[in-house]
Amino acid sequence: MSFRSIIRFQVKPGMGAAFEAAFAQCRMLDRPSAIEGFVMAELVRCVAEPLEYHVIGEWATEQAYADWQAISHEGADPAAVEALNATLAHWAPGRLFTPVARSA
Repeated sequence: MSFRSIIRFQVKPGMGAAFEAAFAQCRMLDRPSAIEGFVMAELVRCVAEPLEYHVIGEWATEQAYADWQAISHEGADPAAVEALNATLAHWAPGRLFTPVARSA
């Protein structure tokens, strides 16, 4: 069994490119690899609402996600975090999900 984490970001109008650049500078998709049990993560943008982004992560265990949550703010460049925050209209903290059905 694996687990998925989902974080939602609502970006300010006209700030999509700045959000993506700041997000990359924060290394939000790379830094979790330091956690045993991290499988992968991706940043996705909503087609219908292009100012809505989600980070979808995959974790081997609930504990791996909890371990990441305990240190997720460590190691990010503070200037990049500030730049990222400046692009956001709203964000929702990550939540953990477990798959209940899957296509073949």
